[in-house]
Amino acid sequence: MIQSTIPMYLCPDCERTLKHANQWHHCAKVSIPDLFEGKDPELEYIADQILAQVSEWDSVIVSATKNCLVFVHNQTFLVIRPMQKVLDIKFYSEKPVEGSLIFKSAPAGKRFENHVRLGKGHTLNDVLFRLIRHSYQLL
Repeated sequence: MIQSTIPMYLCPDCERTLKHANQWHHCAKVSIPDLFEGKDPELEYIADQILAQVSEWDSVIVSATKNCLVFVHNQTFLVIRPMQKVLDIKFYSEKPVEGSLIFKSAPAGKRFENHVRLGKGHTLNDVLFRLIRHSYQLL
């Protein structure tokens, strides 16, 4: 778990970092390797690369939930969900994001949630990290 300068609450049961003591969450102890059990090892490698870079940003908290990695800076700005053959990477923007990288872009309140799917043979690039960084700065 990454430390933050934002006051946070640590759930005594699952040890997940939350913004408030009474915040709803799925309370279950999950490790990052547990999320990738039975999945292609390349998916974990891609997620590790994202984790290594994004966790270096100021005030980012990373936690594993029962089915995804959640990255929080004031609010959740990035979610990585390992699927059987791909990683579903969700981030936010103020308008829909278009391009060959984008799997789906849909309204979510006053913002848009955007999904990128990366699988075996995909490599990370600066475009994706810029989009994730924009989501971090937006929220």
